[in-house]
Amino acid sequence: MNKPPLPGTDGPLTHYELFAGLRAAGVAYLVTGATALALHGVPRLTPDVDLVVDPDPANRERLERLLAAWGYAAEGAATAATAGATLARYRHPRSALGEIDIVSPPPGVFTRLQSGSTVVEQVDVGIPLVGAADLRALREAAGNDSGLADAAALDVLASIRAGGEGSAADTRREQIRKFSRWSVAARLDWLLSAARLSKGLSPEAKPMTRGLVRRNPWTRRRG
Repeated sequence: MNKPPLPGTDGPLTHYELFAGLRAAGVAYLVTGATALALHGVPRLTPDVDLVVDPDPANRERLERLLAAWGYAAEGAATAATAGATLARYRHPRSALGEIDIVSPPPGVFTRLQSGSTVVEQVDVGIPLVGAADLRALREAAGNDSGLADAAALDVLASIRAGGEGSAADTRREQIRKFSRWSVAARLDWLLSAARLSKGLSPEAKPMTRGLVRRNPWTRRRG
């Protein structure tokens, strides 16, 4: 069976199409923010996708060319973020993944984040994430309530994976424990449902990413 085609001007239908397109275009990036939290194993719903990209001009050109081909437009000029980074927001009028935030850090910062990154597999695409330790530091450095809560949730996830039992009455811990056992495909389907609902669409898209995993004989997951 042929692999699904990459999206056109209607934008990516699923996270799979987004990440497959970035790979095909040769864009150097890392997933960060709430999407990275969910892919690490912390349940954090978000309709948006946050990416940290290599600030090399050629890499930015590849990314901007791809987003334009998909029908995304920049929402205003890039703004200053923390630690010398810039933040640019791109919107799509129709795609369920209608908002993509692009963080461009100083070159040395991207290199450091990349060295501590981890990769999760979805179908035939490796999705690079900001590593859990770096993500925790970034969320804590945000200094707001949601950032501190995310940092605490990553601490809980680390404790669970280290074999810590915690309190049976800790409902957040139990949520994280159960969610961290979901497959990458299931977590992406969960995020996609949130994205579609935020756009007033039905929560399911076809083909769903889990359907791709079940149907295609070329699927291969690395342990």
